[in-house]
Amino acid sequence: MGKINTIWGYLGRHKYLITVILGILIVGIIDENSFRSLAMYQIRIQELQAQIDDYQKQFDNDSIRLHVLMNDPKGAERIARERYLMKRPNEDIFIMSTDPKPSDN
Repeated sequence: MGKINTIWGYLGRHKYLITVILGILIVGIIDENSFRSLAMYQIRIQELQAQIDDYQKQFDNDSIRLHVLMNDPKGAERIARERYLMKRPNEDIFIMSTDPKPSDN
């Protein structure tokens, strides 16, 4: 009985401190809207923003190509020759790779 009174007395004296510590734990770690979750959301937002930037660059490049295709007949030929390796009659195509092949040593 003495131990219970001692624990109860300690809790009674420090009830505000215990309440503040529990509140900080709940808000900081346990809760769905905790600081940990906030940090994870910020990281995810940065990853998605990087993806948006990549897609925007790709869209801009494709828009330029589309504009060239729609307005310049020689541009369509140039893109077809570069991308799809199309050639004119009596013409040879040589493909050069810049990647070095591994040696067989």
